[in-house]
Amino acid sequence: MLSTELPESQEKLLFDWKYRQLIEKIARKYTQNNSIHWEDAAQTAHFKILQGLRTGKFIRKGAEEFYPWAAIVARNAVIDFVRGEKKHNRQSLDRKIPGTDVSLLDTIADQFDLWDAVERANLIVKVREIIENLALSYPKREYIKLWKGLVQGQSQTQLASELGITQSQVSRRRKELLHQVAEELGLFKPEVIKQEQHNLRKSQAARKRSQTQW
Repeated sequence: MLSTELPESQEKLLFDWKYRQLIEKIARKYTQNNSIHWEDAAQTAHFKILQGLRTGKFIRKGAEEFYPWAAIVARNAVIDFVRGEKKHNRQSLDRKIPGTDVSLLDTIADQFDLWDAVERANLIVKVREIIENLALSYPKREYIKLWKGLVQGQSQTQLASELGITQSQVSRRRKELLHQVAEELGLFKPEVIKQEQHNLRKSQAARKRSQTQW
């Protein structure tokens, strides 16, 4: 059972500069080169240490014994926290984007493209909604099957065989579909084109800065 109060000697140790430096050093060490914030890891480590003190796992009163004990608890807590976060992030990235067979992980080209990947994922969802509306308006054109085939990398020959039409019809419907989707997204508007060009230049500049830093 947890005790709500700590002995004054132990409470002072938790506010000591040396203790805070120790926790920060451990948290930074095990969260470097990944997207996990060291502050979150440090907070987890501090909670585990506090929990250990309250449950009587550290019965010695001296600072000399406290710091080595705290370092071990913090290290184990941070390692477990980082493993859990990586597992959670991996599962999140592996989940399919609603309405598609594509995962967010599939849209990430490299470690500098995470923001671009999120934007692409949002765009895919919007495109899916547009295609579903078009399919309701033109059911005989089988736009959903056509789009899924394109996403899955099927050739025009395969799509033509599956849909029971010619390759030229697949090509024509594909162009029609892309044109209507682009129109629904407002990509033909001058202001949208300018904004997209601006975003592209901004993204390229950010990627160059990141690569230069590395």
